[in-house]
Amino acid sequence: MKTVFLDRDGVINKNLDNDYVKRWDEFEFLPKSREAIKALTDAGWDIVVISNQAGVGKGLMTSRDVREINANMIAEIERCGGKIKAVYFCPHKPDDGCDCRKPKPGMLLRAAREYGIELTKSYLIGDKITDIQTGAQVGCTTILVRTGKGEEDLQSRDQWPVSPDYIAADLFEAVQFLLNMNEGEQ
Repeated sequence: MKTVFLDRDGVINKNLDNDYVKRWDEFEFLPKSREAIKALTDAGWDIVVISNQAGVGKGLMTSRDVREINANMIAEIERCGGKIKAVYFCPHKPDDGCDCRKPKPGMLLRAAREYGIELTKSYLIGDKITDIQTGAQVGCTTILVRTGKGEEDLQSRDQWPVSPDYIAADLFEAVQFLLNMNEGEQ
């Protein structure tokens, strides 16, 4: 089973400037992100979304709000021919000390347990160095995209605790690279 983990905000949809996506009407897919997910689905990959949602812990939205946004995202992706296997999110604030908030690997470990995913044969695509740290801790091949916070994080790359295996312009380019790299493997 081939699995790719995707961060949500900044990878699949646009980040809001200095705010959280709190409602579905604030959610805007990034260009070609639905097509990228469809391409992964068509190639037989399982897709798992993992996302920090500190706005819940800060009282700016509820877990129910996040689940509603995710349900709408999944439905829209399915309308375009893609399939998301699962979505995990961390509702905690950065200083809560949980084991699920990226860069800690709790969401990846949970998904691996629940779905029998072999993390060292999986990929993680994110727009922040904390995403890359998360994947690297469990042996995923990591791809940093320049969308979302990616371009900003690239400015401080000399201070990164870990480097991504690859850098791509966006999710579509990352997926094309991943599919080309894995061509012929089934």
